[in-house]
Amino acid sequence: MLSQPSYMIDEMMILMTGEYDQYGKLCTRVMDGAAAFLVDRTPLQLLDDTLTYIGFDLRGAMSSAKLILGKKMKYPVIVNPYLGVCLFPVNSPHKADCIWFNPEHIMKTTAAGNKTKVELSNGYYIMVDLKLYYFNNKIQTARQLMRISKERGTHPNGPTFLLQPKKEQQLAKEKTGKYNFHSLERKQD
Repeated sequence: MLSQPSYMIDEMMILMTGEYDQYGKLCTRVMDGAAAFLVDRTPLQLLDDTLTYIGFDLRGAMSSAKLILGKKMKYPVIVNPYLGVCLFPVNSPHKADCIWFNPEHIMKTTAAGNKTKVELSNGYYIMVDLKLYYFNNKIQTARQLMRISKERGTHPNGPTFLLQPKKEQQLAKEKTGKYNFHSLERKQD
């Protein structure tokens, strides 16, 4: 079976995982809607390709997730902030068999012993080697990352952005010839 040379992750992508092709090369199996196909890129390359295409990179996305979420392992990644696409890995992203899920396509999760049954938006389900509690925690962490990022993107300065400045204060030219911008500086405690 031949693989596609490239693919850009969008909101229709349900999940992806590493899979070796007939020549032993690590590629990516993508489930997009009702279709599943092989892409001739590793999962990490596919993430980076998509991010680079819109002006970002995987390293920066991972660093941002770490900064926003604090000390957690196996961070979710915002792959496309414009489309609201955030993916999370089930295990180490460096493992070939790591599955990356789009939480927006997870309809239901149920315990199956030490595994989790994940029902997907296309009517299929997949069994994941992770306890329900841990899997659901990954979903919530991905949603939290997306929510915080959207909030920060629309209100970049947080609550201080909403404060009204004092009215009609003049920026005056001092005797030195410079304007008194220092009057706008916040006092350091």
